[in-house]
Amino acid sequence: MRTLQDLAALGPHGARVRDAVAAIADAAVAIAQKLARAAVEGALGASGAVNVQGEEQQKLDVIADELVFAKLAASGAVAAIGSEERPQLETVEHAEGNLLVLVDPLDGSSNLDVNGAVGTIFTIYEAQRSIDPQAALRPGREALAAGYVMYGPGLVLVLTVGAGTHGFSWDAQEGRWVLTHPDMRIPDGKGYYSVNEAYAPRWSEDARARLARMKEETKLGLRYVGAMVADVHRTLLKGGIFLYPPDTKNPQGKLRLMYEAIPMAMLVEAAGGMAVAEQGKRILDIAPEALHQRTPVYLGSPSAVRYFA
Repeated sequence: MRTLQDLAALGPHGARVRDAVAAIADAAVAIAQKLARAAVEGALGASGAVNVQGEEQQKLDVIADELVFAKLAASGAVAAIGSEERPQLETVEHAEGNLLVLVDPLDGSSNLDVNGAVGTIFTIYEAQRSIDPQAALRPGREALAAGYVMYGPGLVLVLTVGAGTHGFSWDAQEGRWVLTHPDMRIPDGKGYYSVNEAYAPRWSEDARARLARMKEETKLGLRYVGAMVADVHRTLLKGGIFLYPPDTKNPQGKLRLMYEAIPMAMLVEAAGGMAVAEQGKRILDIAPEALHQRTPVYLGSPSAVRYFA
């Protein structure tokens, strides 16, 4: 039975990122405890502040961000941290390691008030010698590791450290993360499509036509949670496609390239899937121009994603 301490055996970068992953995993356990008591402690609802994207922050957005940041900073392995909730990259004083971590502390936080699924998404790079605002602007193909935590009936951490995608489950009784889904492979030719079709009137005619053709020819059913972690987790396990096309309100796309698209693309590709943006461009090949840059996203089983490539 393998645990998170065995990361070195799961990919070429496992040993290098072990301490950073362990810090995120520790933060995830603390976040799960906060989520479980959020209603009782009055931690649901808006915080009264907005994040760098101008979106209203939830109280738990702030709590999760602070927990992840503190754990990563204390790990000694991380030289710089970028958070979706913070405007710029922040350096860690007296860091011993040379890792850069980009994190979405609480993906899907709009689900919190209805007790819906949420998650944490992260990517780990090797930090450059000079940590400046441009240090994080590197394509996903240069990342050492990526993963997400899903806060659901069980606490799950899905991770790639350079070879394969692997799922760990938190064993609260034993107080450890156990490898329960080794070498996950995304099924092809079955599953579900996951998209908010309420936005279809705002899509381009081409996007609507491609989706209609895919639905007709693949016969995939619709499932949509509204938290990227939950929707991608189902896609990894069951097959199909998760998509978020650009629209008239978000012509560059809605999802963040650095904080959401790249880590999920890395996980999906490592599981045998495909992940592209507009015109079929591979997400992991996009050269970022801004820390909070947005992008269209189409990822999942190759046979489904090719309709949008």
